[in-house]
Amino acid sequence: MGRFRHLVIGFCILATILAPAVHAQTRQPNATLAAGLAELNRGNVFEAIRTFKEIVRVEPSSPAASFYLSGLYTGMGRYGTAYSYLKTAMKDNPAQGAYDHQLGLIRRNVGCRPEALSAFQQALKAGMGKDEASVWRQIGDLQVDLLDWDKALDAYQNVLRLQPNDASAHLAIGRFYLDRNDPQRAVSELRTALESAPPPDGVYSSLGRAYRALGDLESAVSILQKGVERNPADQDSLYMLGQVLLALGRGKDGKRTMDEYQSLRDRLSRTNSLFESAIERAQSGELDRSEGLLKEALRIAPRYAPALQALGAVQLNRGNTQGALEMLKQAQASNPLDSETYFDMGTAYLRSGRLSEAMDMTLRARTLDEEDPRYQTLLGEIYSKMNKTAESRAAFDLGRELQSRPGYRPADPYASEMRHRDDSATVKTICGYDADK
Repeated sequence: MGRFRHLVIGFCILATILAPAVHAQTRQPNATLAAGLAELNRGNVFEAIRTFKEIVRVEPSSPAASFYLSGLYTGMGRYGTAYSYLKTAMKDNPAQGAYDHQLGLIRRNVGCRPEALSAFQQALKAGMGKDEASVWRQIGDLQVDLLDWDKALDAYQNVLRLQPNDASAHLAIGRFYLDRNDPQRAVSELRTALESAPPPDGVYSSLGRAYRALGDLESAVSILQKGVERNPADQDSLYMLGQVLLALGRGKDGKRTMDEYQSLRDRLSRTNSLFESAIERAQSGELDRSEGLLKEALRIAPRYAPALQALGAVQLNRGNTQGALEMLKQAQASNPLDSETYFDMGTAYLRSGRLSEAMDMTLRARTLDEEDPRYQTLLGEIYSKMNKTAESRAAFDLGRELQSRPGYRPADPYASEMRHRDDSATVKTICGYDADK
């Protein structure tokens, strides 16, 4: 659920930052676009996607709706789809800084850093207005990735020139000074980052490290304890806290903390191992064994959405329709933007004879992913059960057409998290080179 909340926050920020730039230079059905933005700002991301897609359906060249969809699919990790929508948005309005910024985000996420940097630099040339700092922040992060520390520092300083209280920039500069063995200046930057609400991830462990480098172990303990209290799963803070306690001669407390750290690492490793083994078993047809492994993974991490979805799929294919629905509803609550979960729920409702619910879930799956022929085929089956012959035939025909397209590969029902990982052809399209070379 935490990952979804971060997505919602990111989407709301996206709407706030980019709406003025897009609205200023585009002609749109504003009332409908406003409705989509309202849903987005309320955290109803699925409803926002549905609204924006309806705009695109009515007006295929709609740049604003396509642009927002690009940002949303970027947040979902669907970079090929995001790029496709961005190309539509850029067709009639190519010279907008917001579009170049979005292109840079997509490129960075698929791993082509120099091309991403070029897009961000173009965004600055085109103009980002009051949102220039967000571009400089991305440039700084990219320069860190490219190991060009001095240019990264320049970029973060540009962020602070525009937004003096930007916590992420202070955190980045603090880490820069830590790596340059200047803990005193690091502490100053990191304490400023800590004053933001909420503090950025990683600031507690970085500040604890800086205090430790200064020899101020008591301050290090104090700040690291606050970091662990705020997030008990903060492995960096927990490990460093144990080390500092041991250095202070507090052996009992240090050993207990290190034991907690090791236990946390073991739980995370065990969960990942169980999940990966379960998927392998399911893919080889050992569904009973897979179900047992997934249940064990969920015993350790009860809200792990990929495991909930996979267990629902396994139970569905073992004939346990009711059990599958219970798991899939939990998966949907943890991640309302997984089309595979909705597809499985649609299948389960169809098998239960609940045609209205089956239709609703399958249409949700299709809204999120219009290119998957399985969703159209399932719609055809549902329409057939409803005695809607024309609609059934049309859905089956579209499913066959999608399946016949070049490059189509049947989806793996047990690895939905991997289904949309972009291959080298997609990366080449986005970035202009072959990622495998």
